[in-house]
Amino acid sequence: MNIAFVCSGNTCRSPMAEAIFKKKTKEFEDYSSVASFGVNAFTGDSANENAIKVLRDCYNIDITEHRSRIISNYVIELCDYIVCMDRYNYGIIELVAGEKAILLGDGIDDPYGGDIDVYRHCAEQIEKEIDNLLASDLFFSTTLMENEDIPVVAGIERKNFSEPWSEKSFSEELENELSICYVEKYLDKPVGYVCAQIIHPEAFLCTIACDDSLRRRGIGERLVSYLSDYCEYKRCETLSLEVRVSNTPAQKLYEKMGFINLGVRKNFYSKPTEDAYIMTKYFKEDTK
Repeated sequence: MNIAFVCSGNTCRSPMAEAIFKKKTKEFEDYSSVASFGVNAFTGDSANENAIKVLRDCYNIDITEHRSRIISNYVIELCDYIVCMDRYNYGIIELVAGEKAILLGDGIDDPYGGDIDVYRHCAEQIEKEIDNLLASDLFFSTTLMENEDIPVVAGIERKNFSEPWSEKSFSEELENELSICYVEKYLDKPVGYVCAQIIHPEAFLCTIACDDSLRRRGIGERLVSYLSDYCEYKRCETLSLEVRVSNTPAQKLYEKMGFINLGVRKNFYSKPTEDAYIMTKYFKEDTK
């Protein structure tokens, strides 16, 4: 995923936003590219001294190597999102980039010419709005799982289950004509997944999990929703799963999405040994 921050001169607001965003998303740096530009920039200018000082003293970030760049049509075409610092720049970028253009919050005032306190306040505003941006669903996407996703997916699996699937298991699942696997990505990094098998007219959810750091962000609900839509498209009558009797949050999620508790499988789980509830979602009223 390619993200650009844009202000006027690319010496104050956008380089601060780029640096703060990079620090907050460091674990995703292998999956996303973040840069900053100006709509009226003079190429090669250093970052403003106050911007450098505020980021160094308050955020332990060094932007002394930053050099300003003017945004180009090529960059706009390459980017997934272009985050603009104010309405003036948003208006310019939106004409060319369309829905790729995003205004950061309600806009960030230009601190150029202000003292160190003005720059500090500006950085605080930028950080607050970046936190809001990262808390939104903007950078999430749900896609079919691919082989390149498997190492990260298997890592999430190991963290969530005492008897996890191996990378080989996921590879075999992708090759299985009866299987369907979705992956949820955040900044293009896999953060959740679901795998199911369809033996018509029934479907069975085999495994589902999400990254601990992004719980309560609706990942599980989106994945089950995608899977349910696919099952309906394939004209399945039911989608079933097992869930530990102690896993109340998961049970509540499934109930919210229309699953019904149909009974118990005794000692279904091991490490530790525990019963499982059988939960099923019906896609046709007359099959209940």
